[in-house]
Amino acid sequence: MLQAKVQTSPIEKNPNKILENIKSAIRKNKSANMTVDISMLNLIDASKIAITASTYHFLKFTDGSINWIVNSKEIEKILKPMNLGNSKFIYS
Repeated sequence: MLQAKVQTSPIEKNPNKILENIKSAIRKNKSANMTVDISMLNLIDASKIAITASTYHFLKFTDGSINWIVNSKEIEKILKPMNLGNSKFIYS
């Protein structure tokens, strides 16, 4: 199975630029499965990006999934009520 891996730059701290990079990768991606590292972001920015990008990804790949590499289990706790069915969280 083909899977894309998106590594956000550790020096990039602007969440809007990171989100645009992820959305660009989703547009260019031919695989329905992705792994995205957002572990360098704080709780609020990581949550915002995961919600927005997961929704964007779902619109293109209804059967796909995104593995989010995050730095805290709190992100999953916050996002669980949103029922992002295409998102899985991996803790770094």
